[in-house]
Amino acid sequence: YQRVQTTCRSRSWRICQCRHNASYWHGTKYLGIGPAAHSFDGEERHWNACSVEKYIAGAPAGKEVLTQRDRFNEYVMTALRTAEGIDLEKAAARFGAKRLARMQEEAAPFLRSGTLRIDRGRMALPPEKFLISDAVIGALFET
Repeated sequence: YQRVQTTCRSRSWRICQCRHNASYWHGTKYLGIGPAAHSFDGEERHWNACSVEKYIAGAPAGKEVLTQRDRFNEYVMTALRTAEGIDLEKAAARFGAKRLARMQEEAAPFLRSGTLRIDRGRMALPPEKFLISDAVIGALFET
């Protein structure tokens, strides 16, 4: 079995990945329906009331507006928790070359030590380094 994400393993990444969870990992839009469900429209996160009674009564959804920095940090965090890692070309297009260059500068010591690897335009943690992923992810965050 291959590691797909932090807590998931699959016989074949491409065939068996959970499409629903992949929306979280890639920062794509998703719709949550029902009590306590969460949604993301690309810029804002919304969540429904937790109790069935409040949900049925029409309680307003909670809302969080994410800044570009928030979205970048979430992308770094979720992408590096997957086997496929960060798509560098897509990250540059989505978040800007300057932001990506800063992250790659921060990643340089991890790349030199083998804690991070770049392969086919993707930066990822090798399986044997996964247990220290939080330290690497934190170092790459934009503060």
